[in-house]
Amino acid sequence: MKREELARKLADHNRVSKAQARDQVDEMVRKILRALREGKPVELPGVGRLVSKPGRKGAGRNGNKG
Repeated sequence: MKREELARKLADHNRVSKAQARDQVDEMVRKILRALREGKPVELPGVGRLVSKPGRKGAGRNGNKG
């Protein structure tokens, strides 16, 4: 589901404007991302638990260049 579709459904369900619903979706995503960046797990009922794992260190490499 894309952001606009989620905002539309939220607006219809809560009887708020689409702009307000879009702002609420954006704020929710910002808070989830902030928590993950801080290393905190995020639990979403019906979806599961989101955790941030550290990325690999070092420079990336293009496998097509040999």
